[in-house]
Amino acid sequence: GSVMAVEVELQKALYLALTAEGLTVYDKAPQAADAGATTNWPYVEVGFISIVPFDTARELGHDAIARIHTRSRSSSMMECKTLQGEIYDRLHRGALSVTGFSTITMQRETTRCDVMPDDSIHGVCEYRVLLETT
Repeated sequence: GSVMAVEVELQKALYLALTAEGLTVYDKAPQAADAGATTNWPYVEVGFISIVPFDTARELGHDAIARIHTRSRSSSMMECKTLQGEIYDRLHRGALSVTGFSTITMQRETTRCDVMPDDSIHGVCEYRVLLETT
């Protein structure tokens, strides 16, 4: 598989895994014409994925970082942190079915929550996923 295929298949796999948990997931949340979000809150965005080669003598490997955003309009950070916990429970050291690839490992590397200028809460988690082409 090409590097593009890895990004596409990994994003699909993350989307399926998180929607199966009952989360509302987008690759980019839709925006209204007036720049207001037209999404159902809270929601999760899976879009940014960076990949570098992780090849061995016999295997084509891929070292991916997937950035997963959580967005909330609640009055505290608890909703965002609860979403991050649900994502962690599903993904950290979890199984992920990525078409054309075998998952070696997947773990959360970083997490944070910030209050945005519109008073919404924006969380960001990064997951490292090591894959081999099958």
